[in-house]
Amino acid sequence: MKKTYLYLTLFLVGLFVSCADDVGLDVTPPQSYPQETAQTVDGFAFTLSDAVKSPIVLSEEDLTTAKTFEAILATATPTLAEGASVTYQLEVSDTEEFTNFIPLSSASQENIASVNATDLNEAAKALYGKAPNARELYVRVTYYITEGTSSVMMPNPVILGPVTVTPVAPIIETEYYIVGNLNDWDIKNLDAFKFNHSGKDVYDDPIFTILVKTMLDADGNGYFKIVPKSSKDAAEWDGVIGNPTDGNTETTGELLVGGDAMRVTEPGWVKLTLNMMEYTYTIEVIGEMNLTLYVPGGHQGWAPDAAPTLYNRNFDFKYDGFAYFANAGNEFKFTSQPDWGGINYGNGGEGILSTDGGAGNLTATDAGYYQLTADLSGSPYTYTAIKTDWGLIGDATINSWDKSTPMTYDPTTNVWTVTTTLSVGEFKFRANDGWDINLGGDMMNLTYGGDNIKVTEAGTYIVTLDLSNAEAYKCTMVKQ
Repeated sequence: MKKTYLYLTLFLVGLFVSCADDVGLDVTPPQSYPQETAQTVDGFAFTLSDAVKSPIVLSEEDLTTAKTFEAILATATPTLAEGASVTYQLEVSDTEEFTNFIPLSSASQENIASVNATDLNEAAKALYGKAPNARELYVRVTYYITEGTSSVMMPNPVILGPVTVTPVAPIIETEYYIVGNLNDWDIKNLDAFKFNHSGKDVYDDPIFTILVKTMLDADGNGYFKIVPKSSKDAAEWDGVIGNPTDGNTETTGELLVGGDAMRVTEPGWVKLTLNMMEYTYTIEVIGEMNLTLYVPGGHQGWAPDAAPTLYNRNFDFKYDGFAYFANAGNEFKFTSQPDWGGINYGNGGEGILSTDGGAGNLTATDAGYYQLTADLSGSPYTYTAIKTDWGLIGDATINSWDKSTPMTYDPTTNVWTVTTTLSVGEFKFRANDGWDINLGGDMMNLTYGGDNIKVTEAGTYIVTLDLSNAEAYKCTMVKQ
């Protein structure tokens, strides 16, 4: 028999390499943890080593080189049979209770458990999200006595930690803008050239899009770059994003901080999509396309040029917008132009739109404020007309998440308003005290299903919701 003396050590070393152009991280300050008391179970004494008292910051190099880190687990108590060894199964969690946990692959050899940097990186992101912030991980160890081809699991797993781990992820800012020949490379005036985003956490949704009517200037040049919020706010070119090849006309490619300009050569509408998690871009040249439908009718004198509009914000031939009908039974149509010279869409029956010039009018059964949609992406064309009453919902409101706080519509200003008490917390807008239609995210460009809107200071607020411009739904909250 041989008495083996073993000690648990989790040895993880990493170097985080950051770019000086990247800003805006919400990183938890580094912490150190005192050496925890050795935990003795089943005759084994486990402890974390001094190597993990300081935060562990993983790097791209750790991942690309498939670096492994040793976790040496051991005891000074049991006497093992000659040739027997200890093997391990590891799990990590964001709490000591291990309500949520992730299996962490490890390899056991000569009483040592080794973990791969990529597995550790993915575990941290799976538990906390993809942001490159310092995270606390607890390690649960299930251990086995292995002899030959047999392995016996010991009955009492042990929990160790926390260990602070910073996963690897690209820096993603909350806003991006386009600059180029289309706006005379004016980095100081980019508000009209902002990419759209869902308003969710950028590491959960790293996709940014923009629709541009033309990328070309008067001379037919369509060079452009991408400006992150930090560069736009500073009105400086440091941190502006291009690609590796100057004048690249490929429709997909790699983004590069400090890179050269991309280029569009065709006129007409262009959709640009950025994937900031992958640092890639896609260019979709769409050409000529109608983005707007007009809603003339009895509510406004059958004048298309002065009518409410629906907007096709995703270039998917699906339009939506809002209109107020003061009277029940109000009739209306959709038109493709701000006159009667284009395509007119009337009633085809059962929610279907007809382009027949003799088709009947559409009808709003009751008076009220309606969400109108038109789907021209397939056959047949379809539409919906849903009467809506809007309110606030969330833990920042007086009714929390139980029911909506109602708003009042003013047909003169075309704005919904409520004066109400808000506490520190979150809220969003929803229609008809239900979740089928709800808005959140960027207050200057609300999106369906967008993130909650934060309230950072309690008080009485006037909150407004403006759905009159289908291109950008907006809200305000003004503390009294």
